Amino acid sequence: MVRYGPLLALVLYFLANPVWSDDSSDTKQVEHDEMKLHTDVLKEYNSDMRPVRDHKSAVTVKVRFALKYLSFDSSEEMVTVHSWVALNWNDAFLTWTPSDYGDINEIQIESHEIWTPGMALFNADATSYNSDSFYTTCLVTNTGKVTCVPHLAHTGICRTTLKRWPYDVQNCTLYFGSWMHTGEQINFTFYNLKPVVLDDFQNGAGWKLLNVVNERLPGKYNLNSTYPMLKYTFMLRREAAGLAAIVVAPSVILVLVTLASLLLDVKDNTRLILLCFSLFGHFTMTSEIGYVVPKLSTDTPIILLLVRDSMIITLTAIFVTMVLMSLRKQVVPAPAWIMTLNRLVSIGPGKYMVFTEFDPSDGAEGKIVSEDPRTEEKSTRSASDWIKFATVLNNLTFVILLFVYIILICTCIPSDK
Repeated sequence: MVRYGPLLALVLYFLANPVWSDDSSDTKQVEHDEMKLHTDVLKEYNSDMRPVRDHKSAVTVKVRFALKYLSFDSSEEMVTVHSWVALNWNDAFLTWTPSDYGDINEIQIESHEIWTPGMALFNADATSYNSDSFYTTCLVTNTGKVTCVPHLAHTGICRTTLKRWPYDVQNCTLYFGSWMHTGEQINFTFYNLKPVVLDDFQNGAGWKLLNVVNERLPGKYNLNSTYPMLKYTFMLRREAAGLAAIVVAPSVILVLVTLASLLLDVKDNTRLILLCFSLFGHFTMTSEIGYVVPKLSTDTPIILLLVRDSMIITLTAIFVTMVLMSLRKQVVPAPAWIMTLNRLVSIGPGKYMVFTEFDPSDGAEGKIVSEDPRTEEKSTRSASDWIKFATVLNNLTFVILLFVYIILICTCIPSDK
């Protein structure tokens, strides 16, 4: 036992004075002061009560939205805003004297340890979870100023207006405020400078953010209390380059095909085939628009009205073509009013409206064979009267349909302006 005495004394000495400890006394003091400060300010703190010493005082909460991303689902009429939301208020119970804690002026505290304002989205989507609470790290100064900047995503209802589709502009409004507290308890307001920040914003797929308008609604519903709300209106414009290429341009082409077919002769089936092709194109275009346009919208896109009316016009053109084909085959003498009409058109101002004349070479008069020259001449003249009448009817139809199409294009073709 005596042999191990000096060795045991040496081990006890090193345990009492470790050589590997190189921490300075200043570092120990800083860590101790910050820990003591955190313990002291939260020792008797109640996070369930508003941080005011007088219950009649209101907690003024300043709000700033730093938008990061925005997505809009027009079929579901839902808009989702991703942003960093800066919240700032004064907490009367989170104050201290910096000289008592190593001149510490600010500390970080988790949001669940202190009182935080519950900012609810009033027109939120009920199918998605939208909590008015948040979890983040907050910065607290010695004067009681608290700043929290959580990253939040808010999904709200946005009624669409598709009249000018696909060049439509949507106004989506979100309303924020306290769900249970009055304005005399929690007063939500905006930051004085830059209440909405768009420095790092990125547009969502298919939409471009044009502007954001913020407004504070006082919410005076009665004389005793108020319920203020923060209103944010997001103006979105659809990126319509792709939709215009597959919807607007083909619709205009179908209109031109229908009009061009009326300038063709009806002695062969080319005109009728072209009109049938245009009619099929109208049905296809209607189905294409139905796939991409929300079917439960409050209004109808005017481009869909154009395709619908153009389809009716194309059906009318097919009917007129069949009538003209029947008139060309007439060999009976034309009524007097038809001959009078042909004469008035040929000698009056109406002759300038006849810009398309049907070729009578393959008409019924070329197929008439008679031993009596006078009978053959009479039949030829009768067939010619019918062909002239068909020409007048065709040109009149073209002028009317052209006028109708001009009105439709001017009123039903949307533009991006």
